[in-house]
Amino acid sequence: MLKTVFKSPMATEAELVKAQLEGAGFHPAVVGASQTSSVLPLLGGLESEVVVPTAEYEAVRTYLTDSKLVLDETLPSGVIPDGAVCPVHEGPAVAICERCGTFLCAKCGSMGTPPLCEDCLGRPEDARPRPKWVTATARLWAGVWILSLILTTIATLIIIARR
Repeated sequence: MLKTVFKSPMATEAELVKAQLEGAGFHPAVVGASQTSSVLPLLGGLESEVVVPTAEYEAVRTYLTDSKLVLDETLPSGVIPDGAVCPVHEGPAVAICERCGTFLCAKCGSMGTPPLCEDCLGRPEDARPRPKWVTATARLWAGVWILSLILTTIATLIIIARR
């Protein structure tokens, strides 16, 4: 029998918790919504759940409570997990890339304020995506404006034709 230890409308959050639990030697699984739930997180019933065997439930709850992992997919500011290693130089991590979350060691020459990995330093600043509701509202108003312009033109032509 399986018991739920974590629920999220974002499948990626559930996968993060699953990976953390697997790394600690537990046997979790993700059930529920597919990756599409991250596109539509506000729709009810599309939650991903992390489940574990009933025998591991209490140990997992204790582990998650005591873990440095915060269940909203972030670590407390400035906290680097024990054993974190720089993937480039394979040295102990002393910072985390502000953009992508890659661990950085003291040998990384790209650390600054904020710290960035070499890949992120070479990329232009990511533009913040516009929320979909803003785009939809702009299109609606543009449609209303164009429609009113067309109707005004037709009404003017009708008035001119009657004279």
